[in-house]
Amino acid sequence: MKHERVYIFENTVFQNQNEPAKVIFSGLDQMEIGAAAEFGGSGQGLNPEEMFVAAINSCLMNTFFYFTQKFKIETLSYNSQASGQLEKQSDGFRFTNVEVKAKVQLTEEKFAEKTQEAGQLAEKYCLVSKSVACPVNYQLEIEIKGK
Repeated sequence: MKHERVYIFENTVFQNQNEPAKVIFSGLDQMEIGAAAEFGGSGQGLNPEEMFVAAINSCLMNTFFYFTQKFKIETLSYNSQASGQLEKQSDGFRFTNVEVKAKVQLTEEKFAEKTQEAGQLAEKYCLVSKSVACPVNYQLEIEIKGK
């Protein structure tokens, strides 16, 4: 059976002369978007480069939680930081690497091994990171906090 799905991003962008553009999408309130300062923008609001890195970060998190739920792992918290390395190449700027460092707090030591497995599966099956041209490195740190 072939699985296909088309995801459509619909938005409305409002732009007034020298003010940051504002966008409404996915039922969220209005947010500012624009070019990063290094690309001639004001640096205010979200820019496509941040959204690219955020898409990878959130996909890894969601995929991680898919597997922790499947394995019935009790987590207390999940925190992550993602950074994307942007470099000028002969054909223009490209992301050459994305690093995601996540820290998960568990209720019990007995969940640690399966949590590590969930992290490995998230890295393997995250559809966004599998779809980009640059390598994505997902590092998962586990901390036991207890209840």
